[in-house]
Amino acid sequence: MIDASSETYILVAIFGTGIALAGLILPDLRSMKRDIADLRERMARLEGLFEGFTRRDNNPDVAS
Repeated sequence: MIDASSETYILVAIFGTGIALAGLILPDLRSMKRDIADLRERMARLEGLFEGFTRRDNNPDVAS
């Protein structure tokens, strides 16, 4: 049977592990969100370039 003091140690170990993992994971998530935002901007620029490229007039009016 587990007594109250060993239950306390187990709970402290579980919470300590959770806090340590959160400390390791959260900064990486923030940098990943920043990278995704940068990638979104770059993709929007490329989409604009492709839209301009596909909408070009193939037969421009030539001044005579």
